[in-house]
Amino acid sequence: MPRLKAVIDIDATREHVFAAAEFTKMPEWTIHVKEVAVTEGDGKSAGTKDKTFIQVTPRTNKLESIWTDYRQGEAIARTFTGYLSGDERITFTPNNGGTRVEWQYNYTPPFGPIGKLGAFLVMGRVVQNNMESSLDNLKAALEL
Repeated sequence: MPRLKAVIDIDATREHVFAAAEFTKMPEWTIHVKEVAVTEGDGKSAGTKDKTFIQVTPRTNKLESIWTDYRQGEAIARTFTGYLSGDERITFTPNNGGTRVEWQYNYTPPFGPIGKLGAFLVMGRVVQNNMESSLDNLKAALEL
C-alpha cells in the first residue's frame, strides 16, 4: 500500500485554511478530485458518508467514503473503497502565524499484483505529484 504525504505552510489562519480545504471543497483545489457529494450525514462530523470521483488516469473513478474524523480547524480524515481502497487524513496546525497543512494518503491500488507494480513504478509518484501540486493550488488561492 503506497503511503504518501505532502506538507505545505500557508500564510492564512487555520480556520480559513480548514474552511477552504475540507473534503466537500476538494474539487476546487485538487488536481485529481473531480467531485465530492455527501450521501449521508451532515458533512460536518465523523460518520458522514460521501461519493468521491477521482481522475488519476484518463478515466474518472468512484470512491465511497466514510469520514472517520472531523475536528473543525484541526483535522479531517476518511476511509474509502471503490476503484481504490485506503484512507486519507489532512491536519491543520498553527505555524509561525500561518497554518501547516499535512496530507497523508494511503491506498491499495486496483488490479492486484499488477496494480501494485504499477503503483511502485509510476502511479505512486503521479499521486504524490498531484498531492503536492494540489497543496500549491490551495496555498495560491489563500495567499492572494
